[in-house]
Amino acid sequence: MKNPTRHKKQEAHYFLSKMNEFFKDDEIFAYNLSAFLSAARSITLYMQKQYKHQEGFEEWYIPKRKELFDDLELQYLKHARNEDLKTESVPTVATRINRSTVGVTIVEKGTPETEQVKKAEIRPHTQSNPETVRRFFPKFPDVDVRVFCEEQLIKLTRIVKECEDLFL
Repeated sequence: MKNPTRHKKQEAHYFLSKMNEFFKDDEIFAYNLSAFLSAARSITLYMQKQYKHQEGFEEWYIPKRKELFDDLELQYLKHARNEDLKTESVPTVATRINRSTVGVTIVEKGTPETEQVKKAEIRPHTQSNPETVRRFFPKFPDVDVRVFCEEQLIKLTRIVKECEDLFL
């Protein structure tokens, strides 16, 4: 593989796209979130391994490491990945809405009442399964999981780009 760090970043992006695609399916969403967390966490690990022998990398990376450590959202991402990998799936909360439809039957004037009842029975009131409209981490209730993950991936992408500009 020519650039393992970039490959890992693209892998994280792929799983983020799958989280969007399977947003309404709890199980598949959780699988893709787990894969995203693992790939995203690995980006800086791959970067350190790939560039550690480049002159000046360590001096450049030491303040970057502190910057990453001081970022509460990136720290949560790291914690979530560790929790997901070592103990249990990372909890997310889903906001769901119920949608229902009411069968309406329009009958012509003069239709016998028994015929009206039969037509109404054909189109009964239905209720669908609740639809997921939002997911969030309990620690960050004001932001959707997908938006949160995308924002963290943007931060990591900036660091990778800076690293590549200096050392690739």
